[in-house]
Amino acid sequence: MINRYNVLLSRTKFRIFPRAYKRKLIQWAQQVGLKTPTLLLSFDCDTSRDAEASLHVQRYLHEHGMTADFAVPGELLEANWNEYSKLLDLGAKFVNHGYRRHAEVDRKTGKPFSTFTYRDVLADVWKEDIRLGHKLLTELTGEAPQVFRTPHFGEFNSLKQLESLYRYLNTLGYRVSSSTLPVLGALSGGVYTVAPSLVELPLNGCLNKPAQLIDSWGFLSAPDALGREKLIDELAEYARLFGQNVPLLLNLYFDPADIANEPEVLAALSKLSVGRSLHLDDREILSLVEKAK
Repeated sequence: MINRYNVLLSRTKFRIFPRAYKRKLIQWAQQVGLKTPTLLLSFDCDTSRDAEASLHVQRYLHEHGMTADFAVPGELLEANWNEYSKLLDLGAKFVNHGYRRHAEVDRKTGKPFSTFTYRDVLADVWKEDIRLGHKLLTELTGEAPQVFRTPHFGEFNSLKQLESLYRYLNTLGYRVSSSTLPVLGALSGGVYTVAPSLVELPLNGCLNKPAQLIDSWGFLSAPDALGREKLIDELAEYARLFGQNVPLLLNLYFDPADIANEPEVLAALSKLSVGRSLHLDDREILSLVEKAK
């Protein structure tokens, strides 16, 4: 059973012995019988600048036989549907990311900043935001979304918050949440059950620094960003394992506008095309839960 002590202990362990994280990922993949390195790639589209960037990125991925899931707040999806709808023709899928805009871009710095987060509001507010996002995606695509991701990845991440989130998603019939951090993936596996008929797909961390998400915010956009070269290096570490055909489930996300004009980052991502590229709600991914028992 996961508790705060387990989480703290694992964070400490992976900080001291980062190689233990890679061993955990591989051991779990072997346990569930994963035969091929598998990539789950998603994009959080938090500002208006991401619509055009999403098309550029998905076209690039499509050329390399890769696809992705896109998490777009309902207000932005509705306002930019002419652009976003084209993603469907390129094999992409949409993830419910709530309804309200939750970020804007600072005109002086060009960097996004938060305007709304589930962490700071009452449960009725974030539940309504999920419901409205669900309703809009159903109307726009003709299908009820099966996957949810919280705005501002990792902010709404205490065990108590996640438990409340999962209970509510279960009432709406969701099959997948991808809303939590690498340490929980190391503790519970790349896919694990969190409520009846609902699984969590945690994001992956760096092989050299497991607590650090591989994302564009931490490496490219944050005030203390680690830098482009380090991001490319971390992607290369996973690409080496993919190239060696090491069975591994890799769940990554980026902001499209952060990488659309970064050809070196896109090239690093394309090297993962030697493995399989699946969607977050792919049947084979969901079936891994049963094999883990």
